[in-house]
Amino acid sequence: MNENKLKITLTNEDMASMDITFEEMDYDEDIGTKRVVWELLDAAKRQFGFYAAGSEKLYIKVHPAQNGGCFIYVTKDSQTQKTQPSSSSSSSYNTYEKKYRTKLYTGIKKKRFLYVFENSENLLCACIKLNETGYNGKSDIFADGRKYYLYIEENTEYALDLISEYGVLINNPYFCFCLDEHTKKILSSDAIKKFAGIFGHQ
Repeated sequence: MNENKLKITLTNEDMASMDITFEEMDYDEDIGTKRVVWELLDAAKRQFGFYAAGSEKLYIKVHPAQNGGCFIYVTKDSQTQKTQPSSSSSSSYNTYEKKYRTKLYTGIKKKRFLYVFENSENLLCACIKLNETGYNGKSDIFADGRKYYLYIEENTEYALDLISEYGVLINNPYFCFCLDEHTKKILSSDAIKKFAGIFGHQ
């Protein structure tokens, strides 16, 4: 649109290839949404010279399209732009404030927590116990070859206390960026139920 505004159009096929849906998009809480947005912004920088990291504030709005895709509008705060460095990576974006809104979101946004587990046995124990309580919130499981990570939607204090018996809460709000870059997602959406169901009876 101009040097401070960018419009990205994604078709239903585009979103399917990125393994994301409009309903699930949540920049504040979902790692997959962050990954998709910054991959698109990296592409815009290479192709059109739109340098998103040059601004301290980015305003990101997403609206649904009739074809099942979506429109992503990115606006840089022109009053707080920084000098473009000679090179950059997605990890440098962690220091910037970003805002995300969607017109179709009508529910109460639930906070998500990230836990790390030393081994798969501890993760499995936590998933089995949570599954037995009837937990049905959103959850994702990642692994980096050494440790396992459970990204869980806030449910009850009891559920969070139960997880703490087997894993450790990660309080770093920017760790999710490193998680997406340096780990592999094993299971998504209802990962707790799936993991407990697959490995809980072996």
